[in-house]
Formats: sequence, C-alpha cells, structure tokens
Amino acid sequence: MNSRREFLKAMGLVGGGLILELSLSGCTTPLPHGNARDFEPDAWLQITPQNDIRFYLNSVEMGQGTMTGMATLIAEELNTEPYMIEVKSAGVHADYVNPFYGVQVTGGSTSTRIYYDVLRRSAAQAREMLRAAAAAELGVDVALLEVRDKHIIYRDTRLPMGRFVQAAQSLSRPEVSLKSERDFRFIGRPSVRLDGAMKVRGTAQYGIDVQLPDLFTALVKRCPVQGGHIESWSPNGADELPGVKAIVPIANGVAVVAESYWHAQRALQAITVSWAMPALSQRSSEDIRREFEALAASESGRSALSVGDARADIRAAALQHAATYRLPYLAHATMEPMNCTVRLRDDHCEIWVPTQVPSVCAAIAEEVTGLRRHQITVHTTLLGGGFGRRLSVDYALEATQIAKATGLTIKLVFSREDDMQHDYYRPAAHAEIKAGLDEQGRITGWHQKNVNPNILPYAFQEFATAVLPAWLPDGLVRGLANLGPWVYGTLLMDPASTEGAVEFGYDSVSAEVRHVQADPGLRTGYWRSVGHSINAFVVESFMDELAHRAGRDPLQFRLQHLAGNPRLAAVLRQVAEVGRWGAPMEPGSAQGIAAHYSFGSYVAQLVEVSVVEGDIRVHRVTVAIDCGKTINPDIIKAQMEGGVIFGLTAALRGEITLQDGRVQQTN
Repeated sequence: MNSRREFLKAMGLVGGGLILELSLSGCTTPLPHGNARDFEPDAWLQITPQNDIRFYLNSVEMGQGTMTGMATLIAEELNTEPYMIEVKSAGVHADYVNPFYGVQVTGGSTSTRIYYDVLRRSAAQAREMLRAAAAAELGVDVALLEVRDKHIIYRDTRLPMGRFVQAAQSLSRPEVSLKSERDFRFIGRPSVRLDGAMKVRGTAQYGIDVQLPDLFTALVKRCPVQGGHIESWSPNGADELPGVKAIVPIANGVAVVAESYWHAQRALQAITVSWAMPALSQRSSEDIRREFEALAASESGRSALSVGDARADIRAAALQHAATYRLPYLAHATMEPMNCTVRLRDDHCEIWVPTQVPSVCAAIAEEVTGLRRHQITVHTTLLGGGFGRRLSVDYALEATQIAKATGLTIKLVFSREDDMQHDYYRPAAHAEIKAGLDEQGRITGWHQKNVNPNILPYAFQEFATAVLPAWLPDGLVRGLANLGPWVYGTLLMDPASTEGAVEFGYDSVSAEVRHVQADPGLRTGYWRSVGHSINAFVVESFMDELAHRAGRDPLQFRLQHLAGNPRLAAVLRQVAEVGRWGAPMEPGSAQGIAAHYSFGSYVAQLVEVSVVEGDIRVHRVTVAIDCGKTINPDIIKAQMEGGVIFGLTAALRGEITLQDGRVQQTN
C-alpha cells in the first residue's frame, strides 16, 4: 500500500462509477447550477439559449492558472476562443470528486492530469450533439457544419449555438473522436489568462472581499502553543467595548465578534485566558533536533523502498560516503489572510471560503450545525495563494462554530501573526544517507533514513467527515478520524514522508529508503510539493557530495547515473547548455545544478550565486522542464518563476523555530 488513494480504497472511502470517465453514476442529486432550459450534457458544461457557454470549474484557482488551462481544454473541442467561455466555480457535488483523493479537492498537481481527456470529451460530445441538432433543423449533412467561436457555420451562414440547445437536449451523448494534436488551435499556445483582467481591475472576488448585509468580523484568541485548551477565561470588560457584538468560547479559543476588525482586535487584547498547556510546551527546536537525532540512531524505521542489499553493497564499495541533513518546519504564509464567511439560518448554512477542499468544508458545516448536506451551500472564492495551507479546514470549522454560537453572520479573519503561529507546517526532518562508489565512481549502494512527522494523521482527522459514508453515526466518524495517528504510527507509513526518495531516479545496484515516525505535537500539513520539498534537497545535495568524493563534475556525475532516466537527463543537458554550466565565474561566485522528478514533471535548475559578507545572493536561475503535454506555455513559465521564488524564500528565510512549544516567528 503505497499511495493515499490505495489507503482510501482500503478503508472503503473512494466511491465507484463514473460520469464520462469520472463522475459517480447513480448519483441523482441535482447539480448546484442545474437549469432545465439550458443544455447541460454533464456536470461541467452549460450552454444557454442566449448563446452563453459556461464552464463549471471543479478545481480552484489559486494563482496556478487552472481557470485558464482547464477552460482551454473546453475551448479546444468547442473550437471557441477561451475568453468567450464564462468560467464559474462549481458547487459541492459528487460528480466533482477528485478520484485520486476521494474528496472534492485541488491538490497534488492532479487537475490537468485527471481532466485533460475528460473535459475535452465533454466539450466534444456537446459539439457533436449541437451539430446533429443543427443538421436536423437545416436538413443538411452534419459533415457540412463547422463549429467555431460559439457559432455553427453552414456555408456563408453563421448561426448561434444557443439556437439548437433545446433540440440537443433530447439527444444521447455520442461516441466522439478528440481533435488530433496537429489540429490544435489553442492547446500548446500562449493565451491571455482569463483571471488576469479581473485581478488587474480589482473586480476579482477573494474570500477576504466578501461583503454581506449585517456582516460582522470575528477574531479568535488561541492558545500560544498548539494543542492547548481553555481552563478559564474572562472578558475583562471587552464585552462592553464599542462595536463588540459577542464574545464566545469555541473549541480552539475565545472568539470576538465585532463591527470591524479594529473593534474585534481591541476587544481580543483585553480578554484574559488561562490555558491548559500540551506536552509540546515542554519542547523547543533544539529539543526536537536532539529527539530526531536519537530516533535516527535507535530506530530502524519502516521500509519504503528496498532493492537489493544496499548496506552490504555499501560496505563492499571502494569508497563510502555519508551525510546528515536537517530541514526545518516551514509555514505557508499565503498572501490572502485565512478567512471564512458564514451565514447560518435555521434551515440553511451558506459559506464563502477560499479553500482547496470545498466538500470537506461542507462536511464540517454539516457536523457543526446538524443540518443535512443539501441544506449547506459552499461558495468557493478565488484563493490568494494556497500552497497546501487551504487543504486544512480549521478556519472554516472555527467560523461555523462562531456563527452557530452567536447566531450572527460573520467573517472570521486570521491576522498575519495568527496564521504564522497556527499553521499546519511542512514537517521538519532529519535525513541520514550513506552510499558506496566503485573504482569508476559509480554508485553501488544507496541507503537513506528519514526521521520526520507524518501528515496524514492530521489530514485524516479533518477529511474523515467528508470521505466516510454519510450514514455512519457521528460518534463513529469521530472515533475513526481519531484513529489516524495510530494507523499511521503503527500500521501504515505516510507516503508523503518519503516521496521524492522512493522514486529514486539515479542508477544504482541497490537502494533502500526507510522512515522513522516522530511527532513532537506541532501539527503538520501539505506544503508545496510535500515530501519532495524535503527529499529533492536531500538527494540532490548528496549527489553533489558524491560527485566531489568521486572527483567528478556534478553534471557529468549525474548524467553518468541517468542511463535509465532519459527525460531527467534531457532537462539536465538543456539547463546546462542554456545556463552555460562551467562558464568562468567571478571570485566569490559559483554555479549549482540539480534535477528532480515529481507529479509527472521533470525539472532541472542551474543557479548562479555569490556570497557577500556572509550573505547569499542569487543572481540567476535557469530552469528546464519537461511536463509532457503543454496547455499554455506562459502559465508553465509563471509556475516555474513562482516556484523558484517560493523555494528561495523557504531556503533562505522560511525557518520556523519553537521556544517552549510556541512558534517564534510572527511574519
């Protein structure tokens, strides 16, 4: 069992059946946007008699370009300019469940890979149904009709597609052939981002922008150490301050609801709370470092990869080398503050939230309010950065609890300090690697041991309500959710802990990767590239050390070990050529090169750096990527640029440290 999907399947959490390829057949729940007057061949497309084309996007747009990329797939098969398609956020529905994870989620770089053919086939079927309806009305051979830019063209006549909507509704979905790549009009070519203009003009709606009648701002005073809970509290007159509407305790702290952020913040500062501190309050960063080091020495861990006898091959090698790497906890630090707006009535709960998991937010609201799923509406807004932080739903849970406790329509907002100190952090890690080299400098054995916290126990506690069957009693659902730490501490290994290491890309006679679970109590979460953010750094750093030990050029040493991985070798050669690997450098300057495979893409980078008075300066980064089929090269370029900046921030400025269990960073 080596993937999240396999675990979900084993636990009976992934539903079966598909619409087109990917939706739950037999699900009779109406679509959130359903309209009998419109042509809706499936859950994604809606074409109106007024000739509007609407695409309901079940992935969220958080800056990665999904809105434009996915709409381009629809546009290609409808032979219609992407800007002519109105993209709307899909509601929560079983047809939108991500089949890899079993919930409606955007993450793991899965959207395009999963829906590339699905959305194209959806649009192609709609195209052919409209052509068939038009051919019947016009009394001509369907082969004489062309679909282009929202119109059906017959000779010199252009008729709007909307004219044929009613007739197309009565037709069955046909078997279709997708466009040949040589006929692509949009896929593979640069095009303007569909969300660009609205962001430039300030009309894009993020969660923080939501405004409603009688909307109040909510803030929460949380325990300074994660895992603590309230022993006692006092408003100290905060409830009498101007603008304050309510002060209530919730599971994670004390919430203030007020007319504005300023009013709420002022009241929050007046409240005093006595906290029952968790075990984490006895640990600081240095304690955790020593704990990880001791576990690496005393525990063998669980095997994640075993090919041959790596330890024996290392012992027998002509040269041996070993290294230890330590990586810190990292925060997500999204640009848009964490926020969630909730309006709760007796028979309906409405949520506006920038989230990567709208179905989990709906499930959480169902649990808190006692309402049924059909009584809950989740509006997914644009996300001002996700990076995996918005895969967690703590902010939606707190907002719903506050709305229920007060009866008010509220927008919960995290301050920057709240977010930095109450995140779901990228796990810290301690990695030990040993390798052997023969006389020709070839790797004969590779052994890696990682010590770090798992992520899945925390994720499963939140996701359980959404992925477990709705007929299970609430108490049983909570009980199963709380089994997560035991399951992944005793029975199973979280694959995120070793991903990027088990897909060992270099040639070696033998290889072994092991994992030791360690959880100091600071909650962890999915952070950009997850385990790859740890293991790409560890593996590539060690490859540099091995090259030095073997007396080889780092590029040539890597290529020497990539006979079985030609695509990774190709991006390395490309980046070396474009970035001028080996070119003369100024004194105090140097080049570095690395490559890695993750989520279906092969990437290599060449970096030029200097050290000035102890300060590292990055002057130039050259990137080569092979991601397979390209939908929009401009978006890929933007993704790489953003990834470089994010990576540099993490490496040079991102460390999260603890003192007596409390995160020391606030910004």
